[in-house]
Amino acid sequence: ALGAPRDDGDGDGDSDDARRREYTAVEALDHVGFGKFQIRALCFVGFAWAADAMEMMLLSFIGPAMRCEFGVSSDAEGALTSVVFVGMMLGAPAWGVVSDARGRKPALLFSATTTLAAGIGSALGGSFGSVLFFRFVVGVGLGGVPVAYGLFMEFLPSENRGARLSYIEAFWTLGSMLESALAWIVLPRHSWRVLLLISAAPLLGLIACIFIVPESVLYSVNAGRMEEAKETLRRVAATNGKSLPQGELVGPNDRASSSGEFEDRTSYGMGASGSSSMMQRLVPSGVRALLSKKHAKTSLLIWVIFFGVAFLYYGIVLLTTSLNVRDDESKRGGEIACLAHGAPHLSDGEYADIFLSSFGEIPGLIIAIMIVDKIGRRRSMAFTVIATAVFLLPVASSSISKAVRDIMLFGGRSAAFAAFTVLYIFAGEVYPTSIRSTGVGLGNGFARIGGITCPIFAVTLIESGHLTLSVV
Repeated sequence: ALGAPRDDGDGDGDSDDARRREYTAVEALDHVGFGKFQIRALCFVGFAWAADAMEMMLLSFIGPAMRCEFGVSSDAEGALTSVVFVGMMLGAPAWGVVSDARGRKPALLFSATTTLAAGIGSALGGSFGSVLFFRFVVGVGLGGVPVAYGLFMEFLPSENRGARLSYIEAFWTLGSMLESALAWIVLPRHSWRVLLLISAAPLLGLIACIFIVPESVLYSVNAGRMEEAKETLRRVAATNGKSLPQGELVGPNDRASSSGEFEDRTSYGMGASGSSSMMQRLVPSGVRALLSKKHAKTSLLIWVIFFGVAFLYYGIVLLTTSLNVRDDESKRGGEIACLAHGAPHLSDGEYADIFLSSFGEIPGLIIAIMIVDKIGRRRSMAFTVIATAVFLLPVASSSISKAVRDIMLFGGRSAAFAAFTVLYIFAGEVYPTSIRSTGVGLGNGFARIGGITCPIFAVTLIESGHLTLSVV
């Protein structure tokens, strides 16, 4: 047991006892286990995840609304989605750097406030250009959401960490379903502006929660704020009805740790032949660390995977809506149908298809929970990406029925969602605390490049009648 003295009979028992009466933050979290504190932290992070999903799902509805309100082209409609991803591409690594430098809570607070302010601004925009600008800023704010994911990870014990991290994705599904339901209720009766304002409201609750949740204990230790870390650990233990290990909390540099993946404190210099002092001033140390010899290969591969999985997932989400809008246009001679208040006219059946497509993420989540700890992170990602292709390719045929098409899109979204779920777990675990948020944030930046490019295929090509090229 942690804190128990040991005497090997060599007369050195006192020093052995002192060494044994030390524990790291990871050992303390393993000791108190998974309990009420982690469940509450899950709900907080889930709040952020659901708010993110709602803002992303909005893209499926406000694009057609811009065509109705301002008469923009389908290319401009696709640009509205792309600027959000441009904002996220810039925001994700920036908030990651802030998180590693200043703490998880400050990064979350400022990113959520940015998203809320820009969400309200886009609802009040008087021109397509102003809406475009504010949605870009929304994207910058949304880039900070992965910081919440890292915060939850840094409160989890080692046992079954992958499955428990997967629970967060249930809130993404909930947010997608909620936004689809809100659009179904609001758009037939009110302007898209009302939908944007309602969708931004949960961010107020998220901001309030940020003031309550404690700072990551691993970040506090990494920053040398040991008293703060001890107080947080006492809070975790008390909430879970457990006691902390006997002894003194120490940092990972003070003795060897058995939990290397969360305790690695390697020094990340650029080497003797490294960059100039100007380079060191301009490039944050976390980014330099990602490109160091220790992490460069892993980082480059993770960036490629983030791009591909995001391209697949967001492409299928947009493709589902685009195909329903195209079906509606074909019934009306190629023109999008609009309501008097500027919202697109979709039938209840089409809204139902979009809403039900969100349920496609539930099987994917269950699959991810089942396999991520059993077959490993890499095999899980490979399996789910292959499954995405198997489901998606039949959609390329214009001869399949709408029912079969919807089933294939359902399965493809499920598999892509599972791949995304496992990828977040892998990316968070592969980096040490000192650069975790920067690593995941920069990976998310490449994911947003995938999001920027996918509307060209999932929206523009569908609008121009190239279904097969779009899917392939």
